[in-house]
Amino acid sequence: MNMLVASLFVTAALAADPATVAGTWNMGLQHEHVIPTALVLEQQGKAVTGTIALPTQHIGQRIEVRLSGEFVDGTLKLSGTVENAKEPTTIQLSAKLQDDGSLEGTLGMHDHTVPWTAERLKERK
Repeated sequence: MNMLVASLFVTAALAADPATVAGTWNMGLQHEHVIPTALVLEQQGKAVTGTIALPTQHIGQRIEVRLSGEFVDGTLKLSGTVENAKEPTTIQLSAKLQDDGSLEGTLGMHDHTVPWTAERLKERK
């Protein structure tokens, strides 16, 4: 009987969904102050795509940047190109999925890197 119960627990653990980063995230870029940013991600296997709404130099305006990359072993790596920028601009995001379900990482653009954290929005019912 104990073998049967142990076998069921192992089977359930193997069948459990792996961690995912899919969803809508409240992201906070940490610069001179926290800059709230929307991060929306979709995931299929290890492949991740999505968008980030980056603030522009004009107060209240945002530009949506398409992202692509992967989520492997708890690490998220994404990159994207800012369209219609005055000069070519590529952004790089990296993060680790934390035990509490949040993300912590860095965003690099030009020669600057800023830390960020994000919490996934809960689905409304």
